[in-house]
Amino acid sequence: MTEYHRCLLSKLISNKQCITTDKVILLGSLQLVIRDNSVYPKGTILFEDETGKVPCLLIGYEKEWFTRTIALLSWSFLINKQPNGKEVFHLEVHSEVLLLQDTEALYSKATTINIESFEKRNRLSFSSQQLNPLSFKTATDMLFNFDRNSTESPSKLNLVALINMKSVLYQTEDETAFIVTLNEVYDPCSFVHIIFNGDHYIEYYKMIIIGEIYSFKEATFNKKASQSIPIFEIIDVSSIDPVKNINGEHEIVYNSSNLVENTQNSTDLGCLCFGYEGIITYIIDNALGLFVLDSEYILHLGKYPEYNPLITPYRLGMKLLLHNIHAIKLSMEKDTWKLNNHKNCPSFENINVIFAACHCSTIQVIRFPNEIIRSDSVSQKIISKFSSFRNSDLITLLEFLWVQKAYYDISNKFPGEFEDLTLLSDPRPSKSNYKKVESCLLSKLLRKYRVSNYFQDWTQDYFNHKSSCRITEENEEINIRLPPISEVLQFIIELVSSQKLSEIHGGDQSKVFSQNEAKLEKIHLMGFLEGSLDGTLQLKDQTGKISVVNISIEKIHTHHLNNVWIIPEYELVIEQHDKIYLRFAIEKCFCFYAKPYNSPFKNNQIIFQVRHIFSTKLNCPSEYLAPNMNCKLQIETVLDYSEDSPDLTTNSRKNSFNNSSRSAFIHLSGDFIKILPAMHVGLFYELSFDKPEQIFNSMGRIINFNLNNFVTANVINFQWDTPNSELSTFEDLFGHVIRPKILELDESSKDSFRVLEKTFSTEDKILNVQEILNEYLIGRLVSLKGLVISKEIRSSLVQPNFMNSSTSKYINVGQLNANLLLRIQDIQTEEIIDVYINNISRYVIPIGLIPGQTITLRKVEVRNSDLGNLYCYTHEITHISLQGYPKANISFYQELDNKYLIDLFEDGISIQCTFRVLCRITHIYEIILQFICEACERIIYNNTCPNGCNLGRRFYAFSKFKISDGTCFAIVTARDDIVVRELLCINDDSYRKICDKVEKSRFFYEWNISNDNDFMKKSLSDFISLKGIRRDVILFCRKLHKEKKEKIINQTQQSSIIELNAVRIAEKLPIFEARKNLKLIEKTKSNLNDI
Repeated sequence: MTEYHRCLLSKLISNKQCITTDKVILLGSLQLVIRDNSVYPKGTILFEDETGKVPCLLIGYEKEWFTRTIALLSWSFLINKQPNGKEVFHLEVHSEVLLLQDTEALYSKATTINIESFEKRNRLSFSSQQLNPLSFKTATDMLFNFDRNSTESPSKLNLVALINMKSVLYQTEDETAFIVTLNEVYDPCSFVHIIFNGDHYIEYYKMIIIGEIYSFKEATFNKKASQSIPIFEIIDVSSIDPVKNINGEHEIVYNSSNLVENTQNSTDLGCLCFGYEGIITYIIDNALGLFVLDSEYILHLGKYPEYNPLITPYRLGMKLLLHNIHAIKLSMEKDTWKLNNHKNCPSFENINVIFAACHCSTIQVIRFPNEIIRSDSVSQKIISKFSSFRNSDLITLLEFLWVQKAYYDISNKFPGEFEDLTLLSDPRPSKSNYKKVESCLLSKLLRKYRVSNYFQDWTQDYFNHKSSCRITEENEEINIRLPPISEVLQFIIELVSSQKLSEIHGGDQSKVFSQNEAKLEKIHLMGFLEGSLDGTLQLKDQTGKISVVNISIEKIHTHHLNNVWIIPEYELVIEQHDKIYLRFAIEKCFCFYAKPYNSPFKNNQIIFQVRHIFSTKLNCPSEYLAPNMNCKLQIETVLDYSEDSPDLTTNSRKNSFNNSSRSAFIHLSGDFIKILPAMHVGLFYELSFDKPEQIFNSMGRIINFNLNNFVTANVINFQWDTPNSELSTFEDLFGHVIRPKILELDESSKDSFRVLEKTFSTEDKILNVQEILNEYLIGRLVSLKGLVISKEIRSSLVQPNFMNSSTSKYINVGQLNANLLLRIQDIQTEEIIDVYINNISRYVIPIGLIPGQTITLRKVEVRNSDLGNLYCYTHEITHISLQGYPKANISFYQELDNKYLIDLFEDGISIQCTFRVLCRITHIYEIILQFICEACERIIYNNTCPNGCNLGRRFYAFSKFKISDGTCFAIVTARDDIVVRELLCINDDSYRKICDKVEKSRFFYEWNISNDNDFMKKSLSDFISLKGIRRDVILFCRKLHKEKKEKIINQTQQSSIIELNAVRIAEKLPIFEARKNLKLIEKTKSNLNDI
């Protein structure tokens, strides 16, 4: 006769020691939490005796266990140490539960109990001959019954069915529900969805196991409206009992031998579900539900709400049965979790599949470890900082992984710059409960790359799970990376070394690589945008820096500088003599973080206009001294304030314009020359400084400001409050709006300001090439604007002796003993003029002077050659600036070859590839314009977030339209600026009016395909020409991860339509198509000559 010693929970809790035993017995009862509880969530199973209660994990579930006194013979008592130091206790029950026959033993206070006091109950067991064959018919019988008795009250049915899938337990303030899918036992293709709604069904949720057969006795159902799938809600049921099928095996196959083959060949694994049985061999992070199974696969329970690591975490050695688990192909380019060197940790680079649980998955513990491994049992590990992300329904699993990668990349790029609280939680101070993970910096960065699917209903998630899954949507991982700049530089060096010199320099002075050509399409640049010591622009992080040039019409301003920017689109330029830089358009970038700025100087301020910028000059008095740069700015002072005057920027009063403006010069050198990329002729700035006596007069009225002599000084952009002024305004991901300072003028001063502007525009008249060639301007200094068509370096007779030969390697000056010849073409005509830049080793030459770039040259001399040809000659006073590509005409993607839509049906085309398609917009399906909350991305209605976030809003635009290029049709999706600026061509004035309309009406639709929206308020025809939208365009697009099958009846044929995502929409202009065709002909001729 076997006897067991009894132990009380109070003793285990007071000892605070983990233990695994099969020699000591626990007596008590089981309780299922089905009501709201501040300590334990619904669905938690508690073991309770007369001294206490703790959560527990069971293998299996029987209803009788919860109605009788039970005994646990083999179990583990564990302590879960929380990050805050709190200890939570729980049990693991290793063997089946025994029922106590003699209830007196529970109250006898005996320390030993006889095994004969217990009994074990087995499941019901039926053979197929014992069951009514009609009871196996689920979907067919139920649908027939409802169709036959559609007007009668629901009748009671007895069913026997196989459980194929089960949802998680959905819990809201008002309801608790779950869904199961029943398959007919002998016909797995016939199925029906059953909805259980109510707290009293939670026990069935815990009892139902995937792959088992159950008998539904006297069940009453209510048919839900559905056109395509059978859906029923259970109203009442007498009982649901498990049935052991002794005549056959389960339909579900675990650890299929073709698992690896499927994951390698499939391109869309997010909806491909498997059954898998494996053992936890390594814990990456218990708080996130990150484990390694069988030392081969990663298991990610980060988006599986049934896993509760704070109460009953998993541990090493547990054997799990995974039902309906997603197998996602994911390349681990590097160790995301920084664990490669840890003991028993596998090499993550060799792992290419992640098992991901979603709301339709079920994780079943089928065996507990029989020993306590203290080091890796239940303690929280190093990535718990991300645990708040697992509770967000707006972030999918792959987005979650991307956030982790981005966090480590940013931490590596800017060590100590951002605290975890800033990156991973809402940084705004708030006394409310609105501090959500969706408002944190990395969540907002994520939404720049992927729009969240916040319209989906959880029931639809389940019913449509065979075709899509919201948790693993966009099944291709987010390939966008934000690597350290040092890594980007190393990649560029490898690219340059792999190119033949003839490919880079043969016949051309430069070569431009698109992101696709340079294999950088997945790399976005991130760093501080700042000036360098030679006055040019650079992008910098802690690991390195790289020269960049803005080719946008929108200028770089002082409030752009020294902030963290992300550059998604750029081109790599390699010029002769090892000049490597990137060119980008600032309006295509976004600010990640803008440092707060408060001017420390209130006493001495001057408002001035830049009239001219002289060439940046190189000074190197000795070959043993480091070279330094200096630059002079000619300015016109407009307003100045002394220490006795109030701050210019206050809005407490209107400022009077000072008619008696004075000419002055600002000298930039040392660190102050870093401001030069933000200084532009014609713009207004504020100079603030510390000591007015440091200003010195050199020529009477001419004042000189040598900023290097000031102890402290600062220059920022300034703008007037004129009605026609366009403010350069942007917003970082914190929601900080960054703009230049605004100076309000009184009415009497506005006319004086207009006179000043008119005078400057007359003095700074910009001529085109045709005007210089047609007018007699020989010997005069003029300003010229045109298009660079060639660049040539020529030898110089001047022998500079003021700098050593290695200087040009470190600063942006030209080649020693050389002149520069630029051929400039008129923007409108084919007229060309030569511009000679003498002895370029003395001056900083702006980067970006390559064919195709529009530039402005101020103060160049028009000369006549001996042969009678006009040309221009630069002096030390000449200023050269880039003017950017015309926005409507030239695109980053113009160099792409044309692609036919029919070719995009080919398999294996990457969703990262950008294609150029000449097409016509034939039909608009839908246009949505609305405001959404910055925090939770819900739709703003009546200027209020439905969640009450009150943390700001942003404008959201969406459109779906149809295109054709003669080969086939395609459906195109476009968002935000592509819709507003490029598809609809809405100007700023109309944009403001539309925003006013959208603010008042929740939705703003036109051509909605359903035509049944209650919020359709106003036609877009009030603001734009509807006929102009359907037009010929150049579409730059990417293929979506899966094709949308849409049937179009064309006589007797049916075809599928491909779905694309718009990257850019440009107008179709003949001149650019002609140039592309000409370039193609020249390339063909060159290839023939080589042959």
